Amino acid sequence: MSATPSAWTSLRLLPRSVWWLAGATLINRMGAMVFPFLVLYFHRHLGLALETATTIAACYGLGSGAAAPLGGWLADRFDAVRVLAYSMLAAGALMAAFPWIKGTVPLVTATFVVALLTDLSRPSSLTALARLGGSGQSRDAFNLNYLAVNLGMSVGPLLGGYLALYDYRLLFWGNACSSLTAGAMLLASGTRSPQESGSGERADWNVGRSAFRAVFWTIVALWVFMTFFAATPVYVVEVLQRPESLVGWIWLLNTGLIVFTTVQINHFTKGKPLPKLLACSALLFAFGYALFLVLPGLAGPIACMLALTVGEMMLFTNSSAYLQRVVPAHKMGRAMALNSIAVSVALTASTPAVGYFFSAHRPDLLWAMCATAGLFAALGFWRLPKP
Repeated sequence: MSATPSAWTSLRLLPRSVWWLAGATLINRMGAMVFPFLVLYFHRHLGLALETATTIAACYGLGSGAAAPLGGWLADRFDAVRVLAYSMLAAGALMAAFPWIKGTVPLVTATFVVALLTDLSRPSSLTALARLGGSGQSRDAFNLNYLAVNLGMSVGPLLGGYLALYDYRLLFWGNACSSLTAGAMLLASGTRSPQESGSGERADWNVGRSAFRAVFWTIVALWVFMTFFAATPVYVVEVLQRPESLVGWIWLLNTGLIVFTTVQINHFTKGKPLPKLLACSALLFAFGYALFLVLPGLAGPIACMLALTVGEMMLFTNSSAYLQRVVPAHKMGRAMALNSIAVSVALTASTPAVGYFFSAHRPDLLWAMCATAGLFAALGFWRLPKP
């Protein structure tokens, strides 16, 4: 009887094409330093009111939402790896020009388009991983990609916090360089994604009731999660009166914990019912915000971050794995597009909530709402049918 592979052995057994995707993701995310500071860029660098800054930043979520169905449609009809590479190249080009864009309407348009180009990569990347990893290795493939995302994000926001102290424009140029490099590397690698039988046929977006239920509760859980990342830079800089560089260190706490523990957590929870794992992730989100409410100063966001990080590791990999198991193979691109739409809807709703509650000087009420929403998401996940 063969022994069960260790956590790292499972990753080493993945196809080389999956590792190429993870490598490109790592490089791309190492320069992903714009989004954590987007509200502060509009508010502090361009001098816009906080409500205006958060409203413009919400357009990033709208662009991301528009990218999801388009990216899923493209991934089901063309090579998902090429879609990913070209989206990185286009996003990098626009990011390089972003610092010269002025005025509310041009900023709204540019924010929407840069998010559209950036997040075309999300459904195409998830689709490529699902197909290259196969049914037996898809969860490990998703986990490797998730590890690459967070390893890269350990560098990007931390470096961005110091660049923002010097010149906010450097954030955009650094992000552009990483996107262009990652896209070019992926094209040069020759990696290709297989297409499933029937993927070129015209098909509807009915991916099944179980998938739609999972996506809905993922939206709720992600709103809880992303509100923290939208609120923390403003809370640390505007409320606690700390420098922007501290935001990068708090972000590093999140990504560093993921880098060192996600492989083991993924291995430990392998074989557990996916709905139960998703429910646990939402419960951890709720617990994190409860800590934020009762702990003073920096202790609140740091403790909340630790709880959210563990929940995050259980949410992202398992939500993709759940959809991969309940959706027909030829609709995988559309299923991963819906998963991306969940991220976009949550992202769009998080920044206006931050603008409203912080302008009214009621961040505590926002933390309480997030904790309550996390409990509802946990109940919804718990009642999902087992795939």
